[in-house]
Amino acid sequence: MADRRKPRRVMRHVRRIPGYRYARRTVVPRIRDSVTARAVVHRLFAVDSKQHTPLDVTPGSLLAGVGAERLPVVVVMMVGLPTDRVREVVDQLAELQVLTAGFRPVVVMDTPALAAARGYGYPAELLIAEDSWTDPAQPWDEYVRVTLGAIFTTYRSTASLIVGPDGLGRTERQLLAGLSPHR
Repeated sequence: MADRRKPRRVMRHVRRIPGYRYARRTVVPRIRDSVTARAVVHRLFAVDSKQHTPLDVTPGSLLAGVGAERLPVVVVMMVGLPTDRVREVVDQLAELQVLTAGFRPVVVMDTPALAAARGYGYPAELLIAEDSWTDPAQPWDEYVRVTLGAIFTTYRSTASLIVGPDGLGRTERQLLAGLSPHR
């Protein structure tokens, strides 16, 4: 019981400070919404010395609010997807994100159509396409393996899915919907 008395006593004194209510209603929400403040706190308290510095993955421009930063990160692989289908698949991804509010996507593609993902505020990573790979010292498969490993580690991915040439299929939609905390 003594453990709870001291914080309560401190809070009683804090509530008497002039400007407390104003700060609680205006300043605290601004700090919560501040990307800079969140990045500083994230780097101070969530970094494991054995891992790369994690990026604070934004949920994009479609989701906001308290708790969005805790949604699982999904690496969406669009390797081999034709360039003209990328926009359509990202639109499907955005629609599913709004409907489920259950994930934060990181889009990985091998075609330079990053604007499709970044239009929604999603992080996008570009891989060099296999037919454009010219390094004789390193096979393309090894390059992809190393790069994807860095992406998974950096973004602290919870799940990943591969988008086929037909876009998001039933299985991919079910996987993304299953990540929703609102079941």
